[in-house]
Amino acid sequence: MSQDVFTVKIAGPAGSGIKSSGLLLSHILVAHGFNIRDYSEYPSLIRGGHNTYQVSFSANELFAPHYDIDVFFSLLPQHWSQHTSEFNQSTLVFGDDAPVVLPLKDLAQQIGGHLYVNTLCLGVIAYIFSLNQDTCHQIITQTFGSDTPNLKAFDLGFDYASKNYAQSKITLIFPQKITNDKIYEGNEAYSWGFIAGGGNFYAAYPMTPSSGAMHFLAGVQEKYKITFIHPEDEIAAASLCAGAVFAGARAATGTSGGGFALMCETVSLCGAANLGVVFYLVSRPGPATGLPTWTSQGDLLFAVNSGHGEFNKIVIAPGDQAESFEFGAESLNLAAKFNIPVIVLSDKFVAESSASLSDLSTKKADIIISQQPLPGTPGQEYLANSYEHDAAGYAVEDIDTINKNAAVRQQQRQQIIKSLPSPKLLNNNSSNLIMSWGSTKSTILETLKLLENKYDYLQLTTLWPIDAEIKTILSKYQKIFVIENNATAQLVTLLKSQFDFNPVKIILKSDGRPFFPEELVKELKQYD
Repeated sequence: MSQDVFTVKIAGPAGSGIKSSGLLLSHILVAHGFNIRDYSEYPSLIRGGHNTYQVSFSANELFAPHYDIDVFFSLLPQHWSQHTSEFNQSTLVFGDDAPVVLPLKDLAQQIGGHLYVNTLCLGVIAYIFSLNQDTCHQIITQTFGSDTPNLKAFDLGFDYASKNYAQSKITLIFPQKITNDKIYEGNEAYSWGFIAGGGNFYAAYPMTPSSGAMHFLAGVQEKYKITFIHPEDEIAAASLCAGAVFAGARAATGTSGGGFALMCETVSLCGAANLGVVFYLVSRPGPATGLPTWTSQGDLLFAVNSGHGEFNKIVIAPGDQAESFEFGAESLNLAAKFNIPVIVLSDKFVAESSASLSDLSTKKADIIISQQPLPGTPGQEYLANSYEHDAAGYAVEDIDTINKNAAVRQQQRQQIIKSLPSPKLLNNNSSNLIMSWGSTKSTILETLKLLENKYDYLQLTTLWPIDAEIKTILSKYQKIFVIENNATAQLVTLLKSQFDFNPVKIILKSDGRPFFPEELVKELKQYD
């Protein structure tokens, strides 16, 4: 692992504050000027099980969390033993029964019990990496208040480490400049994009891993004048959004695969009735309930083919938290411009992982207003009709109008393609190309750093409709490698449906975990 990047991981049972303490560490690191990328794992349990939070940080540019761990904390005995493949000879593994003994149970009793072991660990981390104690105190106070026992826990961990782990200190290169960056999960970043794009109606039923957007928007609805509704199910959520758009709102709903299955009838309705609803689809492994708290890119073909019949829809996929913001706004504009359903296809890895970004709450976006007549507009009545209909919305069945409508949809498709986010080509100096979509972007960019940018990289941000110009880009490469976080290479299947496409290697992963840079380096080095 490149030693300008360091990774800390905390493991323990659900209910012990794994993610909250991990995010507290991330805030401390960002306050020191570091760039961070994090990743958390948790089973579908309220208590118990095995939860982890890891954060990679660097004074330099950083795109993705790393697999190899530098410092590991096991909050309960034996939790560290599940991660030995992530350790190397220099990894510091702390815990009551770990290679580096840290008596968490005994120390915690001095300040009120096991509840504070996670903050104790933060004190040890601060000492190991020579972090500024005053800065750490400030972040802890902002989070818990000035009289919190967490301050005592942090200091106890720091003091214990200073007396026992002086030989274990790690030398960091600290950033020369402190930024005003903040930490954003993908769900929150998407929500800020929704706000910047003029979104004013959001209806959703909770479903991991999309619920973060719902919770965030519900919390700021009054401040940003958003109508937020938590209905009885996903069918109602999608239907409410369709009605809201008809009435002039800029509306979106969020869900995961199982919830989106229930929304598909409304997707088709929006295609027929010319209603620009945004569907924020955050994937997790299926089928059915599948792995509800893990990640997957298994819903690409589902999104592209959602809704019965033939109609125009748009599918765009953010590759990281910054693009989640960008597409949160852009999706509303596309929906308003073309009055069709737009699907923002994300996944758990992007949506529930965090990145340090400049303040999204201050960013602005251009807003395109729909030209669809609003109810009550004199002389411009429009019927939102699920039947085949004429320009005014009245149902028709005659051959001429049906054929005319089919031709209009085809013409609109070409206009849509011209308005969509373009593929992003990085480097453009190699005969070998890595190609992907969505959340694999961040890991691939970090991998390219480790491989000294020996490959070009093409990220598809628009998955439907497919722009034929992609084929022109691909034609210049001798070897094409496709990387997807699914079992069936769905992007390859989609591209093969549009033109002749034969990549030399398809790298897949479908165990609910994201790719890490170290994995891709190992895979790609076979082809050097």
